[in-house]
Amino acid sequence: MSDGSGEWREDGDGDADTDAWWDRLGRDLTALILSKLPLRSMLRATAVCKAWRAALRASPSLKQGRPWLFLHGRSNAGVPRIGRNAFAYDPDEPSSWVSFTLPTDCVAGAGGFAFTAPSLSHLAFAPLLRDGAWRHAPPLASSRCNPVIAAVPSGPSSERRHLFLVIGGGGFPGGLVDIEDRLPTELYEYDRRGDGAAAGGEWEQAAPLPEELGTGSSSSLSLSSALVGDRFFFVCGIYSCTVSAFDLARRAWTAPRNLCPVPGLVAAFVATGHRGRRLVLAGVEEGRCALGVWDVERRTLAASKIGEMPADLAAGVLPGSVRCVGQDGLLYVLSEEEHRGYPACVCEVIDDDGDEMACRWSRLPPLPAPAGRSRFRRMVAFCSPVLLRNHLHTD
Repeated sequence: MSDGSGEWREDGDGDADTDAWWDRLGRDLTALILSKLPLRSMLRATAVCKAWRAALRASPSLKQGRPWLFLHGRSNAGVPRIGRNAFAYDPDEPSSWVSFTLPTDCVAGAGGFAFTAPSLSHLAFAPLLRDGAWRHAPPLASSRCNPVIAAVPSGPSSERRHLFLVIGGGGFPGGLVDIEDRLPTELYEYDRRGDGAAAGGEWEQAAPLPEELGTGSSSSLSLSSALVGDRFFFVCGIYSCTVSAFDLARRAWTAPRNLCPVPGLVAAFVATGHRGRRLVLAGVEEGRCALGVWDVERRTLAASKIGEMPADLAAGVLPGSVRCVGQDGLLYVLSEEEHRGYPACVCEVIDDDGDEMACRWSRLPPLPAPAGRSRFRRMVAFCSPVLLRNHLHTD
């Protein structure tokens, strides 16, 4: 957990007298009170009182917190990593970043998990912000570099079971040449109840990313993705504005279409609105220092503009290369310019189930020093909730 220094650490059990006092309150009421706290405060509470921990573990309706922004700095070749190399921003505690450590081969994060690639055909995964919990998935059927990786709840036991998806990525026969060989989409069912560091089972293979998205542009560096309605996994070419959706029920891709609501978008990113029910598009407009946000109808791809980044934020974030990641109505926009210290802002898409949607923008605090001055070969950015149950259940 995060202590006062802004670093993440995990603590042990707490005080027995405090436990006895809270026992009289009852688990249901205790869980209700604790659920009003930000996640880091809940974890601090469970570390000092066994009764609080038991109440949260037993709660059947423990809500999932809002998605965090994670940044992982991958250092230049030959430059040793010193100290913590990853940073997390919690929208429920917006005044500062949390610093922690990820393996140097961390390539992605999604659905409450971080993913590393020990080799081109292997993935390891662990709950975000939980130390020493890495497991290895079975080998992939196809070796690939920089694929899109996703983790979605699976079935009625979604608290324990997740479906991992691996999409696209460049193949490297012999480790020498990057071949854009339309690699199959691979899916893996992970059950948290399994024992051991190596997860069982094997990867299921499905149709590859459509050719319009998979030729010369199928790495995670040039694709944006979003899960809508727990069924349709949208993938969008950042620079082509071409979009297709993988139907998790049919294990098939929809026909690729163009998603460009205004002429001349130079970069397009997809995300989801509140509760993951709507598709949202963020796009950088050519010739303007501007980023617009559109609500997109999932079936027709009809887009309605709902907001634009304010000029003062755009002047600090948009010049140069940017990355946008988002989920559940939060869109994080990050400058990828290392000499500027990776300035970022967040857009909250307001949707009260009515006809009108709106955007609420705010600036993120600067990254902790010396992170803002570090020379990273690449900054990996992803958006994901931190699953409290992964910290309460240590099996």
